Amino acid sequence: MALNRNHSEGGGVIVNNSESVLMTYDHIEITFSDIEPMPDAFKGTKKGSVFLTPYRVIFVSKGKDAMQSFVMPFYLLKDCEIKQPVFGANYIKGTVKAEAGGM
Repeated sequence: MALNRNHSEGGGVIVNNSESVLMTYDHIEITFSDIEPMPDAFKGTKKGSVFLTPYRVIFVSKGKDAMQSFVMPFYLLKDCEIKQPVFGANYIKGTVKAEAGGM
């Protein structure tokens, strides 16, 4: 997990030379919970876009927020579940471990 390392000033994403963007989704909301103490950058619901690469998921925030980008490498994702409620939007729920030096 890394914070504010993979966004460009124009609202785009920055990826390594060895990877490519496989899929992009706009109008995404991300919410964080179970963080003690909760840093200001993780408070509230963030809106933006998600970029899927072969190695990680990159969230890029829309607008001027303390969190401009959030990176989730696949090897740090745990207990992921896909939820499809009858009344509500589909969502993915899981745990992301912190990477040493990632924040």
